[in-house]
Parts: sequence; C-alpha cells; structure tokens
Amino acid sequence: MGKKKKNNKKSKNENKRKKQNHQDRNREVSALFFILASFIAAFLCVVPQNAGIIGRAFNNIFVNGIFGSATYILPFILLWYFIIHIKKSAELKERTDFIWSVALLIFGSLAFEAASVLFAAANVSGGWIGKTFYPFFKELFGEAFGFAVIVILFLFFTARLLRICISKVVYNFLKNIKEDIKKRKEEKEAAALKAPKIFENKSGLLPEIKKLEPFVPNIVNKQKKENSAAEKQATPSEPQKPQVKLDSKSFDYKFPHSTILKNDETKSFHTNKDELLRRAELLRSTLADFGIPAEVKDIIPGPVVTRYDLILAPGIKIQSVTNIIENISLTMRTASIRVVPIPEKAAVGVEVPNPDSVTVGLRGIVEHSSFINSKSLLTLALGKTTDGEGYVTNLASMPHLLIAGATGSGKSVGIHTIILSVLFKARPDEVKFMIIDPKRVEMPIYKDIPHLYNPSTSAADADIITNPREAASALKKLVTVMEGRYTKFAAATVRNIEEYNAKMSETGGEKEFYIVVVIDELADLMLVAKKEIEDSIQRLAQMARAVGIHLILATQRPSVNVITGIIKANFPARLSFQTTSAIDSRVILDMLGAENLMGKGDMLFLPPGEARPVRLQGAFVSLKEAQKIIDFINDQNFPRIYEPLAVAAEVSSGFNAAEEKSMKDLLPALKLINERRRVSQDLLKANFGSSARATNILSILEMKGFITKPEGTNKWQINYDKIEEYIRTA
Repeated sequence: MGKKKKNNKKSKNENKRKKQNHQDRNREVSALFFILASFIAAFLCVVPQNAGIIGRAFNNIFVNGIFGSATYILPFILLWYFIIHIKKSAELKERTDFIWSVALLIFGSLAFEAASVLFAAANVSGGWIGKTFYPFFKELFGEAFGFAVIVILFLFFTARLLRICISKVVYNFLKNIKEDIKKRKEEKEAAALKAPKIFENKSGLLPEIKKLEPFVPNIVNKQKKENSAAEKQATPSEPQKPQVKLDSKSFDYKFPHSTILKNDETKSFHTNKDELLRRAELLRSTLADFGIPAEVKDIIPGPVVTRYDLILAPGIKIQSVTNIIENISLTMRTASIRVVPIPEKAAVGVEVPNPDSVTVGLRGIVEHSSFINSKSLLTLALGKTTDGEGYVTNLASMPHLLIAGATGSGKSVGIHTIILSVLFKARPDEVKFMIIDPKRVEMPIYKDIPHLYNPSTSAADADIITNPREAASALKKLVTVMEGRYTKFAAATVRNIEEYNAKMSETGGEKEFYIVVVIDELADLMLVAKKEIEDSIQRLAQMARAVGIHLILATQRPSVNVITGIIKANFPARLSFQTTSAIDSRVILDMLGAENLMGKGDMLFLPPGEARPVRLQGAFVSLKEAQKIIDFINDQNFPRIYEPLAVAAEVSSGFNAAEEKSMKDLLPALKLINERRRVSQDLLKANFGSSARATNILSILEMKGFITKPEGTNKWQINYDKIEEYIRTA
C-alpha cells in the first residue's frame, strides 16, 4: 500500500515537471513570435515603401487608417510582450495585457488627434479612432483640459501594461522630497555649529544595553568640512605659495604646484545613509547572534573603510568581538575586518571595507591646510585616515622611518609619495636625497633632480645608488659626513641643525642642508654586506638626527634577519603595509594587525611614542604625475652644488677580513663551478665549510656577473665563457 502511494506521488511530480517544461517551451515560442512581430511592425512603420504590398497595406490600414500615428506604439507593445514571456519570473496575464494594449492604442490615437488640433505645426494624426472619438472629449472637457485628460488616461494604461504600481511611485516621490528637505535642514544645522559634537555620558556609567530601545547611530562625515577647508586654502588657478626661506639664494627656484596632480576623487566622495544604517544593523544583529549585546553609537565613513563604533554591554570583553572577526567578515561580505579599541569614546571600533572604495590622491593632501601651514621642510603627506581626514606628519620629529609590506601592497607608491611631498616643500639647497635602489626599477625617475646626493661622488656625478657594495661604501662615507658636521656644530656651539642654520642666517654663513637617505630594499643590501650596512645604519640612526640626516628604510621581507633588533631599537616610527603573515606584522609593529589590511595603500602608521597605530589609506600618485613634477623641477636647471666635505670624505675601502677571504675563494669557486657545471649554496657549503662563507661567495659571483638569476625563476644561469676566461687569466 505504501509503495503504491509512493509511486502515485512520484508520477504526480513527474507530470507536474512535464507540465512545467511544456509551459516553459510555450513561453519561449511565444517570446520568439513577439520579438519577430515587433521587428516586422517597426520595419513596416518606418519604411513601408520598401516592404512591398504588405507594407503599403499595413500603412493604409493602420497608419493612414485606424490608429494613425499611434501605430508607432505597436512595436513597443510587442517588444514588452517578448520581455514578459522571456522573463520566467513575470506572471502572464494575457487577457488583461491585451485589454490594456488596445486601450493604449485607442488613447494614443486620441492623444495624437488632440495634439494635431492644439498644435497646428505637429505633423501627426489620430486616424479614424481619433477623428471619431476626440470630438466627444472636446465637447465634454474643452480642447486643453480634454487633451490633459486623454494624456493622463494614456499614462494610466501604460503603467497598467508595464505593471507599475502608481501608488508606490507617488509614495517614493513624496518620500524623496521629504528626505531632501530633511537633509537640507540637517546641512544648515551642521553648518551653524562651529565646534564638533562631543559625545559624553554625563552619568559616568554605561547604560544597560539590553534595556535600550534601538536608536539610529550618528553618521560622522568629516569629508565635507575638509574639502571646504582645502578649497579655501588652495585654488586650482593659483600655485601653492610656501613660506619664503631666509637662506634663499639668488637662483629663483619655483616650487611645483598642486595643479600638476590629478584631482582627488575623495572630494566627490558621497555616502549612502540608508546603506550605512543597513550595514550597522547587520553588524549589530550579527553580534547579537553570537551572544554579544551591543549598539552602534557612531558611523564614521571614509573613502576606503567605514568605522562602526560599538558600545558593548557591561561585562562584555573586547576579545569576544575579535574572536569572531571571520564570522563578521562573512556576514558583512568583506575580505577583512579590523577591531580597534576607542578609549576616548569608551567604545570598540569595527573597521569594515567599503563595497566601492575611492582612490586617495596626493593632491587632496598637498592642498590640505595642515600640509600648507606646516613650516617643516620634511613634511610628509602620508594619506587619509579612516574618517577621510588628510594625515600629515614630520620626518624631522620621527626622526627615522621603517617601512615594510608585501609585494603589491603599495610600498613603492608610498615611497614616491614621501619623496614628492618633500619636493613640494624644500628647495634643492635645503634638502638632499641619497637614494639607494638595489632593484634598479623603482627610483630611476629621480636620477636627474637637483636634490640628489651621493657622498662618494661630486654633485655633478650624483646618481641613484644601485650596487650593494657602493651603497655600503656610501653609507660609511655618510657617517664621516655626520662626524664632520658634529665637529662643525661643536665649533659653532650649537646643538642641532636648526640652531646652526639660524645662527648662519644671522652671521651670513653657509647653511647645512638636510639629508634624507631612502633605501628601497634593505633585504638585498643585508644579503651582500650585512655587517657594514648594519653598522652604518646603527651609527646614523643613533646620532644623525641632530645634524639633519634622516633614514627611510623599506623592505618587503620584514624578517628578524633583515630588521634586526639593533635597527628596530633606533627606528621608533614604523609604517606597515599589508604583510603576508602575523609574524611579519609583529616584527615591524610589535603587534598584530598588518596581516588583516587590504593592500593597495592600506597601511598602519605607528608614530614615535604612541601605543596604537593609525590606520591610513596611502595617497596614490602615478608615475606620470611624478614625472611631471620632476620635469617641472628639472626644467629650472637648478645647479647641483653641495659641500666639498662630502666629496673629500674618505674612509676605508669597506671590505672586512671576511670579504677579503671570500675574494680569495673566488678562483677555487669558479674552478669548482666549471668542473661540476652547476652552482648552488649547498655545493659551495660542502666545499668551503659554512653557509655564511657560501653566501658571500654567491654574492661576489653575482656581483661580478659570473652567475645571474632571471626574474621570476629560482635557478642560477652560469656564464661559462666568462668563468673560463677569468680562470685562464688568473
């Protein structure tokens, strides 16, 4: 018995499925018929003379006969039939649709007939229907009012055919008007307030969250205020006018102006209030699902990230929120979420990436009042905070900066932004750049700027340093320059470069310029000459601040072998882009967080003396924009001149005993490679005794061109011809 019922149920399902498939096929066939009919009707209406007997008959019967100019509506009606048949979710109402279509054609004819009467210039007609029935409306309502009644009925039947709910349209229209009025009122009230609203809890105690009625969180939008301030401070038609320096020489140097850069997209950044409130409610409900009662107090939208400030119920730990970060990310449909405490608000901030991010441009920060009003020559425009405010800092107060980030995280763009922001503020005789670029591809655009500096060469020969050995030698000579400046400052009885330059301004002496050392890839330098590089960096980091020498070190591999404890101890300011692991984040920031960044300029900046890093969206500047600024500077032909002390500074050759021993091992290593026809660290270690010795030999072989490793591969290519020639001549 049960088996029979089961078979009956199965047969019913099968019949139901067959019936549904049959209906789907009928809809597809009908859709094909209506699209063909729509095309044919459109062709007959537009070019009846090319459609033969059928075209002329169609034109005589419908265009010149029954419906007149309203016949041109027929192809659109047939096209709508095609849409509702091909769209399976649309319900078929064949009878009612046919009634509305006929009514639409009739009142279309009446509308065209009324238009031909009211507007004599209109070359339209209502056909037989218009001429027959329009006099009735004319006698009943008059010409103008009758025309209005016909048009209203025409629109009514159009809405019915298209299945548009008129009451809903009217409701949304009135609702939008009401929201616009409310928005303008809020904008006027916000403009009247001179000071920002401070959220305080006067009772001193957190209320019972569970008993609170739901409230709408406050959306804090600081972007509009910033944009208006920036527009007042700088206009596109006038270049930026920095403060005139007391030591300006006879050369009339002009600073690059911000109009060279592209407009900042964040100036036109707008927030969707309804979407923000919806996501805030989604966040609150997600926390409630995991037993965490909370309310969203503030919503702070930014160009890339929106921060939702939560008030947790008493007794709820912050760790309870951080433990479910992945669940919140899944619910909010975002790649990564960061949870940060907000002590000043007694709240917890949840930073959620926006669905549509906006690129932060350098121009918006350069035109910001904080950048323009800064008197420091080493002012850095890093980016914008999560609430959209421009973030500007001073390299002189850091005094050195350590940068790390994985490949593609925006590290190189960040270095370009730092260099260009200094070029907006400083003359070539005020700030010099010593640029070390082992990768050889990121910094060549700066090779001709008059700001370039190299203590190993004269001013005319200064160039980007790409060879690791040359970099080690140049850093040692820079230490000698530092010591020479200390001797000079001691003789002048001053403590730092600011006091020395102020004294030279009074006495008419020669001022000293700042030197910013930029190392784009520290890991490559540490691989070739770790001890020399580390010793020079340590001495400069400990002592060079007072004499105006500042270091900016960048690496994509922030391991303890590259960023040693000695280097970290002397670099209190850290800038971390997205890292590949939590371990790398701990190395650079001494805390977690960088592994959860989104990349593309998203970064954490830890100022010196601060316990918590600031999340920033780095300013983007393209190579074309950077090249325009450099061309603007180079076209002025500012002379490359700097103190002869730097050129005259001589130190030892820069090779220690271990390097000399490696050079003695070169010939045996080349004979070994030529004999075995391969090269690897394991092979050299087996023959020379230690990994360090094998690494030094590999570095010398690569530096002298005996072996190369093409980009994208992990296999050495050996130049056997050069090896054999070296062995013969040795």
